[in-house]
Amino acid sequence: MKNRLAVLLLPILLLSSPVDASGGWFKVINVTPIEMTANSEANFTVSVKGMGGERAYVELVFRNRSEGFDFTCPKMIKNVFPAGVTDYECSVKAGDVAPGNYSFVVDTAAPGARPGRMTAYINVIEQKSQAEAVYDSTIDYLKDMSGADNSEPELSDNSGGASQPTGAEAEAGEASQQAPMPGAAMAVLGLLVVLRCFRKRI
Repeated sequence: MKNRLAVLLLPILLLSSPVDASGGWFKVINVTPIEMTANSEANFTVSVKGMGGERAYVELVFRNRSEGFDFTCPKMIKNVFPAGVTDYECSVKAGDVAPGNYSFVVDTAAPGARPGRMTAYINVIEQKSQAEAVYDSTIDYLKDMSGADNSEPELSDNSGGASQPTGAEAEAGEASQQAPMPGAAMAVLGLLVVLRCFRKRI
């Protein structure tokens, strides 16, 4: 008889256990994408949603962290309301790690609530060399300059303005506009040649 009574009371004890004492649980629903280079720091946001009927103070817990990464949050514990979403602003520091895709787990910890973990990823990209950065910036500068040279100023329709040049003056003006600047062109060409040599050595 006692054994039967214990079997009947077991489901009731399980339902009233501390697992559901908070009236629900809290789940990590989003971690913003993280892209960084080695030996740098990146910011990201963790969003936690209240899945139950009561609020609670929820702490973030980082698990299964890859070696070479350090996670910090100014406020690791926040008050999460039911059916609400709370954002945690965090940052990660990367050491001398190789380029690639790394993963970690963000979990929630609250009194009487079950875990609400989520797996997030870090994309470590290769850092550009100084020569490549200079080359890219030079190409962008030349593109901007070529676009500026192609733009023509608008002329206002003013009947009282100066008359159009004719004869020798017009020919001299056209020649001066078409004549390239040999000094600037040679300087840019020399810079491009040097940068291309740097890129081939990399």
